[in-house]
Amino acid sequence: MAMIAFVACSTNASFAMGEDNQSKKKYENNRFVWTDNYVVEGSNAAIAPSPEEIVTTCLSREGKPLKWVRRNDIAKYGVYTGASIFETALYNMSIDEMVNNMEKDGTLRTGLLWGGVWTRDVSYSSLLALSYMCPDKVRNSLEVKIDRMGRIIQDTGTGGSWPISSDRVVWALSAWNIYLATGDMEWLQKVYPIIARSLESDFMVVYNPQTGLFRGESSFIDWREQSYPTWAQPADIYMSECLGTNAAYYGVLKVMVDMATVLGYKKDVKKYSQKAEALKKTINDKFWNEEEGYYASYYYGRQNLVRTQHSETLGESFCVLFGIADEERAAKVISSMHVGEFGPPIFSPQIASQGDYHNNGVWPYVTSFWGKAAAKVANEKALLHALACNVRTASLYATNYENYSFDTGNPYTTELNSPNMLWGLSGFMGLFHRAFFGFEFTQNGLALRPYIPTVLEGVRKLESFPYRNMLLDITVSGSGHEIASCLIDGKATDAFVPADWEGKHTVDIVMTGEHQPSSINVVGYIAMPETPIVKVEEGKLQWNAIERATKYQVLKDGVLVKETSGCVWNVADDGEYQVIALTEEGVHSFASEPLRHYADASVQQVSIDRWLDNTLGEQLNIAVKIPATGWYVIDWEYANGNGDVKTDNKCSTRQLYVDSKNVGPMVFPQRGADTWDLYGWSNPVKVYLKKGRHKIGLRYLNENININIDTDRAHLKSLRLVQLR
Repeated sequence: MAMIAFVACSTNASFAMGEDNQSKKKYENNRFVWTDNYVVEGSNAAIAPSPEEIVTTCLSREGKPLKWVRRNDIAKYGVYTGASIFETALYNMSIDEMVNNMEKDGTLRTGLLWGGVWTRDVSYSSLLALSYMCPDKVRNSLEVKIDRMGRIIQDTGTGGSWPISSDRVVWALSAWNIYLATGDMEWLQKVYPIIARSLESDFMVVYNPQTGLFRGESSFIDWREQSYPTWAQPADIYMSECLGTNAAYYGVLKVMVDMATVLGYKKDVKKYSQKAEALKKTINDKFWNEEEGYYASYYYGRQNLVRTQHSETLGESFCVLFGIADEERAAKVISSMHVGEFGPPIFSPQIASQGDYHNNGVWPYVTSFWGKAAAKVANEKALLHALACNVRTASLYATNYENYSFDTGNPYTTELNSPNMLWGLSGFMGLFHRAFFGFEFTQNGLALRPYIPTVLEGVRKLESFPYRNMLLDITVSGSGHEIASCLIDGKATDAFVPADWEGKHTVDIVMTGEHQPSSINVVGYIAMPETPIVKVEEGKLQWNAIERATKYQVLKDGVLVKETSGCVWNVADDGEYQVIALTEEGVHSFASEPLRHYADASVQQVSIDRWLDNTLGEQLNIAVKIPATGWYVIDWEYANGNGDVKTDNKCSTRQLYVDSKNVGPMVFPQRGADTWDLYGWSNPVKVYLKKGRHKIGLRYLNENININIDTDRAHLKSLRLVQLR
C-alpha cells in the first residue's frame, strides 16, 4: 500500500500520493495503514490537524464531507496527551461524543439516531468506561430501567423480549462498577434487592436445572434470523443456551457475591458463590471446543439441543475477562478465534443468506472487550489489532459508529447503524484506558497495569483525571506488559492509588519494554453451507443436496448416528432427527429443523379453547390418561398476537404443573401483531409420568409476570404429549 503525504489546515485537507518519512507506522495489513499522523485505506485517508479536529476524505452516507471538530468542554474528564496529535484527537473525539450523548434529564442517549436508554447498551458502556467517566449519568440511566415491580427492564428482542431475550442482568455489572468507581454505599444498598428480585424470576423462568445453564438468545444479538437458523421460532430461541448470556450471568453472580460481602449478607454470599461456581464449571464442561481452541456460541434445538461450531466474540471475551477460562484456555481463545482484517466478527462463520448487522458485522464495542481480554492474557498482536481496528473506523468516518461490515469495513452497508454511538465511543476510550494506563477499578482503589504494544512505544499523559475525591496526573512511558518502575508523588511504590486518598496526586510509570510471543487467527469471509431441509417418506430420512457440502451428519435425539455423502438414510426408530451439512474444509451448516418421527400411538393431543390472562394462580388444569410409564414431552399450541416477532414486551410465560408439582416454565412468545389466528408451539418440557391419570396445569406466578406487566395473555388451542421410546 502506498504511503500518503498530507497538507492540512483548519478547514480542509488535501492528500497527495508520495512517501511520508516523518510518520512512524503503527500497524499495517492488506486493507489499511495506521501511522503516527494518519490512517490510510485505499484512496481514503484521515488526519488530525490539531487535537481538536479530525479530517477525512470519506464521505457521509448522503455523500457529504465528513469532519469532527470538538463541540464541548471536555477538560473536566481529564486532559489526555497521546504519543501523537492524531492519537490525542481520536481520544478527544470519544470524550466529546460522550458529552453529546448526555441528555437534559441526566441520562445517556444510546446514539445520535437512537434516543432513550437501553439496558444492555448503557450497561456495557459502563463496563467499558462510563462507570468512572460519568457515574452520575450512568446511575440515572440505570434507574430509568427499573419497572414498577422493582425489577430490571429487559430491552426489546425476539418474541416480546424476556425471557426470549434474557440478558437484562448485565444491568448488575454496571451497578457494581459504579460502586467501584464511587464507593457509594447507598447506591449499593438500593440496587442489591433489585438485582436479587430479577434473579429470582430468572431462576424460575430462564434457568434450566437439567443442564445447569440459562436459556435465552445471545446477549445483544437479538435479531433471530441474523444468528439462528431460519426455522427457529421464538420458542426455539428461548430454548437455546448461549455462551455470551451465560458468561454474563456468571459475571452477575460473582458481582452478587461481592455486593453481599460488602453489605454483610453472609447467607447470600454462600448462595451466590455456589451458583457461580456451578455455572462456571458447566460453561467450561459444555461450551469448550478443544479442537477449535475456543468456546462454542450456543446450544439450540427443541427436544434435544445441539452445539454450534461458531465462535462468538463477546462471549469469548467475557470468558477471559470474568475468569471463566483458566490461563491456558484464555490464551488459546484469544489466539484461536476468528478475526478479520477489520476486526473480530460478532460470530464466525457467517450466514450467507443474511444481510450485514450482527451477521457479517464488526461492532467496535465488542472489539474493545476483545482487546481488553487480549491485554489480560498479554497477547500483543491481538491488542494492537483491536486498537488499530477501532482507530481505523473512528478516524476514517470521523465518529464512533455502532457497527460495520466484516468483509468491507463499511458502516453504510449494515441494516441499522448510528454515529456517535454510546457503546462505540465507550469502547474506544475504555480500550485506550486499559491499554495505555491499565485501569482496573477495585473496591480498595485504582490499580494501574498498562500493556503497550512495542510499535506504540511513547509517552502518554492523563492529567487532572477525576477519581473519587482526588485528581490524578498519570504518565506512562515506554512499552511492554510489565512495569519497570512506578513513582506516586515522587516515591517508589506499587502502581495502585488507594480509594480513600484526597487531593492532587501524580503517578509516573515506566514500562520494561518486554513482550512475549503472540499470535492471532486472521481469516477472510467464511460462510456456512445452507441448512438442509429434511423429510421422512416410506421409512427413509431424506434431504436436499447442499451446495459445497461433501458429507452430511445425521443426528437422532441430538446425537450423531451416521455420517454419509448421500441424501437418504433409513429410519429405524422413533425419535427427533436432524441433518448437518459439512464442506470439504469442515465448515458446518446449522442443523436442520428437528423432525419428530413417532408412531401415531406415541402422540396424544387434547383440544382446548382457553385464554391465559393476568390473574395470578391456577389458570388451567386438564386431566389426561397416560398409557404407559415413561418419559414424555409436553407442549402447547398457542397464539400470541400482542406484538410482532422482533419488538415489544408481551411474551407470556406460565409454570407447568403435573399433579401439583412445578416441572418447569412454559413460554408463549409473540408471533405477530394482531395475529390471533396464527398458532405455533410453545417450548417443550420433558417429564417422567407413570401409567394412569394425571392432571396437567398452568399457573401464573409473580416470577412469570412479563416486562409489560399490564398485558400478559395468550390463547391455547391444544395440549400435546409425545411419548419418548
